[in-house]
Amino acid sequence: SSLVGQVGNLKNMSGVRTPSTASSARSYKVEKSDKEWRKQLDPQVYRILREGGTERPGTSKINSMYPDKGVFKCAGCDFPLYTAGSKFKSSCGWPCYDQVIYTKEHGCHVGVNPHGGNFEIVCNNCGGHLGHVFYGEGCTPNNERH
Repeated sequence: SSLVGQVGNLKNMSGVRTPSTASSARSYKVEKSDKEWRKQLDPQVYRILREGGTERPGTSKINSMYPDKGVFKCAGCDFPLYTAGSKFKSSCGWPCYDQVIYTKEHGCHVGVNPHGGNFEIVCNNCGGHLGHVFYGEGCTPNNERH
């Protein structure tokens, strides 16, 4: 999945909040050339993370992962995005989360870019495409699906 490179230990996380609005023209802490990203990421992850592609439903290795603790991190830069407890089961075919990590040091770890009626979510550390956020579906008490 473009979203998760690994599940890690939850450290120094001060809470969770809804995504901040991010601008596609903004700069990020982790900036690499296209050549550097292509060297680092396998072609499928590159297509999703750097070109905004979509993986086929039901194909993500993390669909069936429901750890008791830890965080889901960006596959491009290892930035923590979601706590293990924010992941929930959904019938949509993609891994789903309902709340992002927020810290005093970094603010909201996930940003939102409005795209033609959809809300694209991106890593606020490297700008990598993570998918989309949907509001109002009633899947969780937060009423969000990332």
